[in-house]
Amino acid sequence: LAQDYPARPVKVMIPFPPGGPTDVLARLVAQKLTESMGQPFVVENRPGGTGTIASGAVSKSAPDGYTLLVASTSSHISPYLLRNSGIDPMKDFTAVANLATLPFYYVINPQVPAQSLQEFVALAKQKPGSLNFASPGSGSGGHLCTEMFMRATGVKMTHIPYKGAAPAVQGLIGGETQFICDSISTSHPHVKSGKLLPIAVSSSKRANALPDVATFIENGVADFEANSWVGLLAPVKTPRSIILQINQELNAILNDPEVKEKLNGMGITASPGSAENFAAEINRDFVKYGSVVKAAGIKAE
Repeated sequence: LAQDYPARPVKVMIPFPPGGPTDVLARLVAQKLTESMGQPFVVENRPGGTGTIASGAVSKSAPDGYTLLVASTSSHISPYLLRNSGIDPMKDFTAVANLATLPFYYVINPQVPAQSLQEFVALAKQKPGSLNFASPGSGSGGHLCTEMFMRATGVKMTHIPYKGAAPAVQGLIGGETQFICDSISTSHPHVKSGKLLPIAVSSSKRANALPDVATFIENGVADFEANSWVGLLAPVKTPRSIILQINQELNAILNDPEVKEKLNGMGITASPGSAENFAAEINRDFVKYGSVVKAAGIKAE
């Protein structure tokens, strides 16, 4: 089967609106796959339903490699957020390849009277619940990593969900909110321009995009790490030969120095590797972030 694949265009669905980090990454990868595999890999955005609209469409597609899903940590935990989603992401999909690892920036509006993580935590504790934090939506990666932040530091803030990462960042810039946990790729241009101030990064090591921003561990918050994966999935029972072929093509793309440099410039770290390793990471994060959803009582809106 792999020798004849792809013989026609391949549809790549994204469960998020255009313009966010997952969308940007997916379009770059789809273009590279189009060039290397000789058939169009056509990106289609189907946001909504906490990721279940796109996920549902792909899960019901023929397992032939012609309908794929670019998913993320947040879109893959729908069973914790929706009781009757009709999707079991752990059973309905096969891992193809991890595309990237996205650490989060913890960012504030510069008008907030704080210049560091410690100062912001102290300010928030003085007025519990009076500061607002933005997210791309309830149950999103930005929401979950803020819940982790509040639990680790004892801070309480009010959640203001937006419909996507781009409007959430604009809400922060406009002063509607004071704080956001955001992927580096979305907030990075505004950090560089001085419109936003980063106070910490969620990864265990400093991010290449902004090496001056300290980690939580460096700020004295022990064992704190929150990253999001973005990867390619196929409907379960997709032939193994096709999975391996796409995985091999993607690893070649992600190891390309020019692609790596472009992604690094957006704060995205390419994560080439086997489908098996990606499946193991999905399993770990499903449990990890599921516990955050349960502890915080998060429900999809």
